Amino acid sequence: MNAVSIGPLVFDGTRFAAVVGLLSFFAVAEIMARLQKSDAARWAGFAVLAWIAAARVGFVAANWPAFAAHPLDALKLWQSGFLPAAGWAGGIAVLLAALLRRARAAVLPLALGGVAALAAHQAVTAALTRPAVTIPDMQLIALDGSAVQLAGRDWPVVLNLWATWCPPCRREMPMMTELAANTPGVDFVFANQGEDAGQVLAFLEAEGLPAEGMIRDPRNRLMAELDAIGLPATLVFDAKGRMVAAHTGEISRAALTRMIAQATGE
Repeated sequence: MNAVSIGPLVFDGTRFAAVVGLLSFFAVAEIMARLQKSDAARWAGFAVLAWIAAARVGFVAANWPAFAAHPLDALKLWQSGFLPAAGWAGGIAVLLAALLRRARAAVLPLALGGVAALAAHQAVTAALTRPAVTIPDMQLIALDGSAVQLAGRDWPVVLNLWATWCPPCRREMPMMTELAANTPGVDFVFANQGEDAGQVLAFLEAEGLPAEGMIRDPRNRLMAELDAIGLPATLVFDAKGRMVAAHTGEISRAALTRMIAQATGE
């Protein structure tokens, strides 16, 4: 997987690349503002806010079917879901606003900051690219104690690594089990990491969640095999067992739906 760990913090690869790009933008804009003795730093703040707002609005609009029944999910910015093209449009709008307001001294710092942000983002993304991954060929355990073979399925698979002690795992589980029940032709596998059947069953009963697709990985073998460094981790494989997308951290309904579409070719 492409997650990054910094001390106790774990970032999904795309989110880490975005953070590095953001820091690069602010660093270049601040340096240029000081050299020019302009108010470019203030405009840089406006540009970032505009980028975030536009990118989120663009993502929600592009994935409206997934948000229509749950519109408040659009406010959950901590979940994945931004459309970069829309974000850049928002940033360019701030650049044009600076020109119209005759704050021309801010234009060069903003432009150079944008170039630095894009370059840093691309560099981190390239560095985090991993070799092709296939679904692990291993035998795990169902909640009733029977053996479950993970590989060898002839349809797309959504593999979610989770634990009952993990708050984001608990938050996303109702959405994921609902999506599993309403997505024919795709196999959802919820692999609990390191806990016994009693703990898993108690959690499912307390939350009113179904047990379909729930299995146990008591020795965390999947985390080691898939190089997962944090929970929850969601991986999507196509019908041939090849990983097409992965995400570390809490995931949104829309983002997971897009990942499944990559696996099914829809």
